[in-house]
Amino acid sequence: MNTNKSSTYGNKIIWFVAALLLAVLTITAVLKGGGVSPGELATDIRNLSIPGLLLAVSGMFGFIFFEGMALTVIVHSLGYPAKHRQGFVYSAADIYFSAITPSASGGQPASALFMIRDGIPTTAVMAALLLNLIMYTMVIITIGLFTILLFPKIFFRFSLPGRLFILIGILTLAGLAVVFYLLLRRQKLLKGLALGMASLLDRLHCHQLADRIRHKLDHALDEYGQCVDLLFDKKHMLLKAYLLNLCQRLSQLLVTLAVFCAMGGSRSVLPELFATQVYVVLGSNSMPVPGAMGVADYLMLNGYMALMTKTNAYQLEILSRGISFYVCMIFSMITTGIGYLLLRKQNRRRK
Repeated sequence: MNTNKSSTYGNKIIWFVAALLLAVLTITAVLKGGGVSPGELATDIRNLSIPGLLLAVSGMFGFIFFEGMALTVIVHSLGYPAKHRQGFVYSAADIYFSAITPSASGGQPASALFMIRDGIPTTAVMAALLLNLIMYTMVIITIGLFTILLFPKIFFRFSLPGRLFILIGILTLAGLAVVFYLLLRRQKLLKGLALGMASLLDRLHCHQLADRIRHKLDHALDEYGQCVDLLFDKKHMLLKAYLLNLCQRLSQLLVTLAVFCAMGGSRSVLPELFATQVYVVLGSNSMPVPGAMGVADYLMLNGYMALMTKTNAYQLEILSRGISFYVCMIFSMITTGIGYLLLRKQNRRRK
């Protein structure tokens, strides 16, 4: 058991260091590519208008807040009361671990850990997180479709590699939406995955754990199925969860627009800048790298330079990406750490 824990912590440290190095390399490459020195960057930050900067930070905060609200609403519908501050921690854990792991694979397990330790059954947690993932994915697809219909010319302003990233991202999102829905509605798929995991554990000579999974599987799937049926019977909750996920995504898109305005950019460019940022979001799903670093930065610069000067494009990319991703990741990390310490303190009191 201790060996497994050490291995888990070791993997987390490895991915954190890898993500940190990738972030440093990406930021360095962007600064050099734009000919921006750290001193010039500091000056750019000081020259930002205060209202625009506050709006950008509010957008970053909303990205965390609205996901937490969506998870709280879904969990409430299953009969498990969760406070808004708990939902905020669930969201922060998801965002932080998604940012430092490939394909955002660590986000949902991190949220699940906090939810389970708050007394929510594992089957309910799985159903809630999968439903929220479906809503999150559907929101991106919805915004993407409207953008493609209203701003098709923006797509062709990207370079060929940029367009390929966007197309791959769209296909990936569509595939994920189907997979998430099937996992939610087809318990046989989950059963197959669980049995496959048990077989793998047998090969690793973890027979006791494999037997425990097989023994509890049918009962767990029955409970899971009941949770899913309960969720899909509540149409009002589904709409509310979708709208909250829409607010979350719009909050993140708001960061770029607010930073552009804070830099003194023309408001007439905002619709095209919004569309450009949506294409960036679609394309950032094309590569399984932590935080989509490199891909998102490339697409942002590629798209921005069609709307403004090269210098302004680099400034906007560095500042908006800094707030929407790096500051958001650091804030989420701190929130997750505080949430974990408070949770441990509560568990000690209970014991």
